[in-house]
Amino acid sequence: MPTMTTKKLTTLKIAKRYHHTVRSRLAIVNYATEHGIKGAARRFGLDRKTVRAWCRRWQAAGLVGLVPRYPPIRARRIPESTVALIEQARRDLHFGAVRTRIWLERVHRIRVAAATIHRICHRLGYPPLARKPQWRPRQLTLFSRERPGDCVQVDVKEVRVAGTRYFQYTAIDDCTRYRILRLYPQKNQHTSHTFFSTLQAALPFPVRKLQVDNGTEFSLAFALTVQQAGMRLR
Repeated sequence: MPTMTTKKLTTLKIAKRYHHTVRSRLAIVNYATEHGIKGAARRFGLDRKTVRAWCRRWQAAGLVGLVPRYPPIRARRIPESTVALIEQARRDLHFGAVRTRIWLERVHRIRVAAATIHRICHRLGYPPLARKPQWRPRQLTLFSRERPGDCVQVDVKEVRVAGTRYFQYTAIDDCTRYRILRLYPQKNQHTSHTFFSTLQAALPFPVRKLQVDNGTEFSLAFALTVQQAGMRLR
């Protein structure tokens, strides 16, 4: 009885993906040699013509004759109307395989795998779409000062902590990036004065100018308090 090994299959330059198929067909040929083509067909549930063809190929070419003979391009199971839509998506809409799959499913109620769409576009002669460079946000230019305290910016924004609304007062020095943050339950003139007192006590250098967004919490009384402290308010 003819036998074979993986080394022998590799020596014959048989692709690794066909090794199991060749071994299975060889076992059927061996069974047909002992019990006849009809017995092998009944034993393995195959057509007698198929078993007879494998036996003839084995006698003519040996193990190489048992390698599957698939056509280089198999017939499409995708309707031509769907192929036309895929071509339209690539030619007119410039969609890739993934976007084409989503477009077919949402607009035309047709489900086609992205790999199938890619293969169809390749056979139609369309090259892969060039990847667009990923957009990256431009780094904002931060204000910079030469000396600490030349300009300290103060801003207020609303935040939520455990579902409760607070107002975050933030002060940042344009030179050292030294930052002070405080949370307050309200945003008004009294809160701004409280934060200004905290700012004076916490900063390790004197402040010469304070910059705010002119919100209602920074009233005229707040401006006068800043000026009395020897600072400029902008």
